[in-house]
Amino acid sequence: MEALIVVAHGSKMKSSNDEIVIVTEKIKAKLEGTNIEVFYAFLELTEPSIFIAINNAIKKQCKKIKIFPYFLAAGKHVTQDIPCEIKKFKKQYPEIEFILLPHIGQCEGIENTIISNS
Repeated sequence: MEALIVVAHGSKMKSSNDEIVIVTEKIKAKLEGTNIEVFYAFLELTEPSIFIAINNAIKKQCKKIKIFPYFLAAGKHVTQDIPCEIKKFKKQYPEIEFILLPHIGQCEGIENTIISNS
């Protein structure tokens, strides 16, 4: 079993957080029938935290956990906070493979998405 965790900043605005939930539900629907569990997490201001999401993946027996930073640019959360959380889990669970995926701004084809929506 594998996991994909979409990690966003988190907001005081429920509607902003709901967007992440909706995107995650769409990803889950596209991956239905696979061995990939999909979770969402937030770094600040709301739950579930990245800590909770990773623990939920571990409880589901996921042996490979991919973390997708839902951030446009590589700020502090992408370069420090998320890797720091992953490092703690790697130390505690060396048998689990943790993979930090590129953030949105580094995803191949992002420029095409921007152009096609303009």
